[in-house]
Amino acid sequence: MLVASFERAGRGHAFLVVVDQHDCGSAAEILVVDGDQLAHALDDIRAGACADRVDLRTQTLDAAEFRRRAQDALEARAVHDEDGDGLALLAGSDADDDDDEGGYEGDEPPYPVLALLLRTRLETLPTPPRTDGASGHAHAELGPDSIQGALAGLFGGEQGGPGAFGAMGRPGRPSVAPMRLPAKRKKADGPAPVYQVKVGLRGARPPIWRRLLIPADVSLARLHDIVQAAFGWEGGHLHVFDTAYGEFGQADRELGHRAEAPVTLEQVAPQVKDRIRYIYDFGDDWDHEILVEGIYDRDPHTDYPWCTGGRRMAPPDDCGGIWGYQELIEILGDPEHPEHDERLEWLGLDDAGQFDPTAFDADEVNRALAALRHR
Repeated sequence: MLVASFERAGRGHAFLVVVDQHDCGSAAEILVVDGDQLAHALDDIRAGACADRVDLRTQTLDAAEFRRRAQDALEARAVHDEDGDGLALLAGSDADDDDDEGGYEGDEPPYPVLALLLRTRLETLPTPPRTDGASGHAHAELGPDSIQGALAGLFGGEQGGPGAFGAMGRPGRPSVAPMRLPAKRKKADGPAPVYQVKVGLRGARPPIWRRLLIPADVSLARLHDIVQAAFGWEGGHLHVFDTAYGEFGQADRELGHRAEAPVTLEQVAPQVKDRIRYIYDFGDDWDHEILVEGIYDRDPHTDYPWCTGGRRMAPPDDCGGIWGYQELIEILGDPEHPEHDERLEWLGLDDAGQFDPTAFDADEVNRALAALRHR
């Protein structure tokens, strides 16, 4: 998040630009608040981050560097919008959002209006020298009405200290120290309960999700297999679980991934409303949010894992990520498109009527999970 305060005609206001590092560093959302409300807005961000166990890190930028980073984010978003990809999520939107329509509610100005307003403010700042450095999550301090004091008070003082807005250690992302992993359940603790989790594919509009009942002590390696079965992924790519306690997948020192097999779901998501992320295929970047909705006693008459609900068909492997999937749907829906027949052949279909992105069959998912239980 990039934050800057400005003053115009004797009135202060601030821009907060949410930068999506998973989407080429593009601007996902722009917020404008009155200058006297900035501290409250930052306080809300801090409270939300603490609730989600997200570390916050702050960095002070000079005016020229803020302009460069903000312009880069606006330009990346503009390129996506020109390509038909202008469906960026609202900041803080959850994978468990069941609404069909994204977008803004109430009287908030739409993104293009806010982007134009921000561009006019950026023109008043010093022209930045171009560098090859990658943009990261940052909070900027600008102008005589500095927000440095507010940031220091809210985030506990030194930059990089506890309390940090950002991400955890994937390639090209800022790295922060993970929390200490809780101890694994012991036999003396009794049988593990059952988690009800909702696994949503981030960026999908309309939403694509699965609701699953899973033993809390399932290993992350097994959870990988469960998500693969629930979404029909083919499993031919790398994956990682991104948690407040570190990143877990196939152990890889260079990527900073720790071994997933010794770690259980309840270790990295011990409470209701805890969330972790599961990223599959670092090229297409299928990014899932796993939300713990409830913790229950085991039912001796239920075979776990079990799917209790869901929505929409999952994308096919290797279709180019969420934007590539949207393009695939458009091409299959247009018999006159020059790539229509080619895409049908790639999917192994005779006609587009066999491809229904709205379809979901819980029984089919449970058959896949049953096959997994016997492996």
